[in-house]
Amino acid sequence: MSIFTIVLVIFIVITILKGVKIVPQQEAWIVERLGKYNRTLNAGLNFIIPYIDKVKAKLSLREQVLDIEKQEVITKDNVLVRIDAVAYYQITDPKKAYYNIQNLKYAIIQTIQTTLRDIVGGMDLDEILQSRDKINAQIKDVLQGVADDWGVLIKRTEVKEIEPPQNIVEAMSKLIEADRSKKAMITEAEGKKQAQVLEAEGYKLAKMQEAEAIERIGKAQANAIKSIMEVLGEGKLASQYLIGDKLATNFEKVANSKNSKIVILPSSVESLLNAIKDKV
Repeated sequence: MSIFTIVLVIFIVITILKGVKIVPQQEAWIVERLGKYNRTLNAGLNFIIPYIDKVKAKLSLREQVLDIEKQEVITKDNVLVRIDAVAYYQITDPKKAYYNIQNLKYAIIQTIQTTLRDIVGGMDLDEILQSRDKINAQIKDVLQGVADDWGVLIKRTEVKEIEPPQNIVEAMSKLIEADRSKKAMITEAEGKKQAQVLEAEGYKLAKMQEAEAIERIGKAQANAIKSIMEVLGEGKLASQYLIGDKLATNFEKVANSKNSKIVILPSSVESLLNAIKDKV
């Protein structure tokens, strides 16, 4: 076999190998033919014409993260804050991503920083601190508007940190602490007030119950006198009978007491009991 043949065989093998392209998963390769865009190679086995076709770029189709460095922005109320963000994007059209923009990552970063300055510059500091979701949504909307021409899908954007000046941070901390103290004092005062109301209502209820009990006792005594009057036939004697009965009961308790040895009844009581006994 001549040298020419060997060289020819080697050339053919190399040419065939150059024409075979295996594209990894989640990648897209841009192919140009004689300096002009020809096609996009997707994942898997692909073939190109050697020496005529050329793989110009290899693009990742996976979701990518861009960290936006902190920048100083003046708010609507003239407060200088430092703010940074992060963006998540994915290439959906490799041809646009390669040919329509010179530096895709740099363009996304600059767009986000410019948008942040515009949005934050039109808001007060308090509104900025309370409106992260609103800021994120506005950045995404603006960015997606230009990213469509770049063949990119903006998944989401997030403001990571908003850093006000140190003196404002200290003032906000004091304000928060004062607000907490105020709420604690209000809660304590309301607790005391509620306790006083409950105590007053309890006292009122006890007095009402006491009055009802006295009223019931009075009615019971009146009914007792009425019943005794029906038996004895005289109202005064009936009252004396009830008094005597009450005294007798009390003296019985005294007599049964362990500390009591001798019980002496007053003469007026004896007369009352005798009168009741004779009448009955």
